[in-house]
Amino acid sequence: MLRVFTLYSGSSANCTAIDIDGRVILVDAGGGVRKTQKALESVGLSLAAVEAVFITHEHSDHVSGLSTICKHFRIPIISNEATLNGILNEHSDVDSSLFCNMPSGACARRDCFEVTSFRSPHDSAECVGYRIATKYGDVAVCTDAGEVTPEMRNEICGCKTVVLESNHDKNMLFTGPYPYYLKQRISGPNGHLSNEQSAEFVSLLVARGAENILLAHLSKENNTPDTAMSTMTSFLSVHGISVGKDVNINIAPPSELSHIYTYN
Repeated sequence: MLRVFTLYSGSSANCTAIDIDGRVILVDAGGGVRKTQKALESVGLSLAAVEAVFITHEHSDHVSGLSTICKHFRIPIISNEATLNGILNEHSDVDSSLFCNMPSGACARRDCFEVTSFRSPHDSAECVGYRIATKYGDVAVCTDAGEVTPEMRNEICGCKTVVLESNHDKNMLFTGPYPYYLKQRISGPNGHLSNEQSAEFVSLLVARGAENILLAHLSKENNTPDTAMSTMTSFLSVHGISVGKDVNINIAPPSELSHIYTYN
């Protein structure tokens, strides 16, 4: 059985879980040990079952839980060298003996799944997303990217389930209280995907076989679940794609479990 869901996803903390026949990996760990353990226990899992934490990049909402998690559970922390160095620079209490360098574009293999990283444009040391290949179908996680690159399209297309950033509504961002430089950063090519950018990409993903989309990393200040979903459904409808019929789409909540996509 394959299960894909976020434990929490938003401006404060992000973590995605992939459960392949009871073998669990996490992508990012922005919440502490209690928050993460409680979320996993609610679906019959535990941090003790986690085989590795794959890190997308070193920003605090993706890694701030590592120090407490790894203090209680000696779980390998996997990412590229630039990201691992970035984690250590900002969070010196993280046990670097657990670091495993996986160059961007490389693949980590286990007997029932494999994880491949791909670059995503974001203002960090070397941000990546991940594609997880399983016998039940492939999963992709890409939560931080300023634009959709050819590499992202190549790696994510063909996945059955995709956890994809839908960070902000452009109108809310540019009419909101953020200073101009921050608005430019968020909307720029190394910032975050807008609802419109995400919707355009999802239309391609559905054409290439995507069945389930989980919209993640919604901004607390510059987006709402209703806005993200409305933008998505309207765009897809114009392109002949019916949400609920042609593709399942859900919103990842900021501080609780998301919908769980399951394959048997």
